[in-house]
Amino acid sequence: MKKETYEFANLVSGYLCNTLSTEEEARLMQILEKDEHKRKLLEYYKETAPAQERLDYMNSLNIDRAWNKVNQRYQDNNKKKIRKYGFLKYAAVFALILSSIGFWLMYSKQQDKPEMPLAVHKYKDDVLPGSNVAVLVLSDGKKVSLDSAEVVLQEKDGTKMSGRKGGLSYINGQSSGQEELLYNTLIVPKAGTYNLTLPDGTNVWLNAMSELRFPVKFGTKERKVELLGEAYFEVAKNKKVPFKVLTRNQEIEVKGTHFNISSYADEEFDRTTLLEGAVKVSDPAVPARSWLLKPGEEAKINKKNRHTVVGNANIKEAIAWKNGYFLFNDEKLENIMAKVARWYDVEVVYEGKLEDQSFLGQVERSKNISSLLDVLELTGNVHFKISGRRIIVMP
Repeated sequence: MKKETYEFANLVSGYLCNTLSTEEEARLMQILEKDEHKRKLLEYYKETAPAQERLDYMNSLNIDRAWNKVNQRYQDNNKKKIRKYGFLKYAAVFALILSSIGFWLMYSKQQDKPEMPLAVHKYKDDVLPGSNVAVLVLSDGKKVSLDSAEVVLQEKDGTKMSGRKGGLSYINGQSSGQEELLYNTLIVPKAGTYNLTLPDGTNVWLNAMSELRFPVKFGTKERKVELLGEAYFEVAKNKKVPFKVLTRNQEIEVKGTHFNISSYADEEFDRTTLLEGAVKVSDPAVPARSWLLKPGEEAKINKKNRHTVVGNANIKEAIAWKNGYFLFNDEKLENIMAKVARWYDVEVVYEGKLEDQSFLGQVERSKNISSLLDVLELTGNVHFKISGRRIIVMP
């Protein structure tokens, strides 16, 4: 990392924390007068969210990892390591944002504020973001397309379902225990997301390219559903009837809690992240192996070797998709583009040799794909072409 980049990051971080001396303020003004790009970046940074909101977001990132990267880039053979204290942790993150491995696009909660563009759209084509769409497969195999329009359905056992504004709700939730359970499957395609209220009152949000199979009435011993892809659960409390989620690589058991599960076939790990309550995570292949999670923890299983690690989770990152934005925390470009492909329903093609780079940032999922690509290109180390629904990634 160039010395000038770290100096500017250091000054901006001090500016956000109100710790600059008179001399440092003068130096910051001098840099801004000479460099229009840095001036526009700081103006945008101030315009789209309050300083405290920025700092809160930085606190949610992996500061230690960011700091190590700053040290690696900033050191030379004749310099000692930078001391880590006070507001300098923010400088570490902001330095990454300014360097070739970082970007920042913070969404504004103030809808009336104009957005300052950091780049001019140069794409002839563009792709709209995803929306509330899904397909419901009934017990007899019939498929019903769902979107934001109102719909009323009924299963052959009398269970009623009503859908409106991107969500579907089930009524008459518990079986007598004698009748045969009927199953429905909710399929959310690429460029889709959908909300489901299960028969027991449990709320589920499904991300793009996800499926949930569930009974239209739960039994008296357990409430079991099967998941492919990603979903966020707010489970209705029932101490007598545990709620279970089965994926290809994990079984999660709860009685009433909030958690997120990511189980995509094309990803290296399955993750279960706990926000509230308690969950037990076990390996379906070896049921005796289980882990009890506390709020703020996640269980991550490597699909190849079945090794599971339990540790602290970044909650904001885990449920960013459910809250309407992408959040990248030192994330590889390939992982970012996999998420982009699912949400925008595009094919991603790589041409040429790309640098190994990671990104920090936050972008609204409601933006067209060009907005996201523009910001990624600000690093100067990656470029894109849009051809129909194909995104070409180039150095």
